[in-house]
Amino acid sequence: MKATATVQTTKAQRYMKAMVNHFGQKTTAAYEADSGYVEFGFGRCDIEAKSDALSFQLNGSDHDGLDKLKWIVDKHITRFSQNEIAALTWQ
Repeated sequence: MKATATVQTTKAQRYMKAMVNHFGQKTTAAYEADSGYVEFGFGRCDIEAKSDALSFQLNGSDHDGLDKLKWIVDKHITRFSQNEIAALTWQ
């Protein structure tokens, strides 16, 4: 099960690093210059940071895993962006 979302922001790299570093304390996660990922037991979140946008690709192990990934990413990106990003629109 997959879902994607992209949001416009000039702070994409900062938010990507914050999310990967946060989850990296609990699970497998890493980033390079403009992309990163977080492995969860129920799926994976790939993040791409561009100069003007932040993109997420979620791969859930099943429907419930995908829903959980969406909830986690929404909650954390809102927090790390200090409400600049209120919610993501998932495709």
